[in-house]
Amino acid sequence: MLNQFILQNYRLFKNETLLDLFPAPINEHKATLLPATEDREVFLPVIALYGPNGCGKSSILEGLWGLCRFMDKDYSLILSSSRSSCRLDLDGSSKPMSFDILFRNGGFLFRYQLEILKGAVKEEHMFYGRPGTDDAGILFGRSGNDIHLGTAAKGLMLTGIPSSSPLLPLLASRSGSPCIQAAADWFSQAGFFTQKASWNTPSLPEEHEKKGRLCRLLQDMDLDIRDYSYRKEPDTPQPTLFFTHGQPGNPPFVVSYEEESEGIKKLLCLLPAILKSLDCGGLLLADDLDQVLHPHLLRFLISLYKDREKNPNNAQLLFTAHNTAILTPGLMRRDEICLCCRPEGKEAVLYPLSSYKKENGLIPRNDEAYGKQYLEGRYGASPRIRR
Repeated sequence: MLNQFILQNYRLFKNETLLDLFPAPINEHKATLLPATEDREVFLPVIALYGPNGCGKSSILEGLWGLCRFMDKDYSLILSSSRSSCRLDLDGSSKPMSFDILFRNGGFLFRYQLEILKGAVKEEHMFYGRPGTDDAGILFGRSGNDIHLGTAAKGLMLTGIPSSSPLLPLLASRSGSPCIQAAADWFSQAGFFTQKASWNTPSLPEEHEKKGRLCRLLQDMDLDIRDYSYRKEPDTPQPTLFFTHGQPGNPPFVVSYEEESEGIKKLLCLLPAILKSLDCGGLLLADDLDQVLHPHLLRFLISLYKDREKNPNNAQLLFTAHNTAILTPGLMRRDEICLCCRPEGKEAVLYPLSSYKKENGLIPRNDEAYGKQYLEGRYGASPRIRR
């Protein structure tokens, strides 16, 4: 489970910016919190990022995703570092871009710190602990070319490591340590869903059980898709995906994927990622989750993560949105609503609704119409449109 994520000198974020999944001391929806099996800590299952366009919401997701991909030997985070430092800081390009993440997996608590400067790893450290025990220490430390390995990686030799390569995947490939494997597995279980990708034909499961599960989920959302199959059509290089629609007692009809609505196409691409995260207890990042989806469907998807029976493995959902229909006390905790903005056009800031002070000096109550108040500008993070 993700516990905290901190970034600094990244895109619009000049100063240390915290995304916190530890719940605030508030009394709402306690039954939806994710319990840690090792101790009594609990964590938020979802966080929704709201704010004006261009305020940095997507950058938070992309920074976290870039960190996860970096652990899978995707060097995009390193390669883009020269243009990803905060441009609102005149000295940003000469300062390291830094990330600090706290997470749990496999009975371990991990903290990973990374600093990137001019396309190279400047500092890299990972610590671990077993909650409820005295078992704690350092997995590895790195400052420039100086590398120190902890006892979990004892006996391994690392030489000639490129300055653009992370240490964790190298250790995971050479060590059978449960601690190292648990750290590497958490990053590999993360997923990212973005609207930037066109809705190419999705790769849906064809096994009977998984297909039935996906179709039942679609039917729960009042979509009458009963079955689907891939067929090779004449003069087409790839198989075409067809869906069988129909209500009981009525004749079925078949529709190709290309003929489906944009909303159904999005769900067909999104649902496999959701089911994967629920099955493995992974983190799913979703940019513009609400786009082209009915508000009731959006509520349904969020509820999958907030229902302990449907989410037994402690999966988490972190998403950006603009649709305020879900911003209600009946669905969202105040600490699950995070607002992102750029006060007076300066560097971006991020804050949960549970800590925001209104003009009267009070924090929002848990019986307010969050969406209405947000649109009225009561919580900040609204575009300043000139009329």
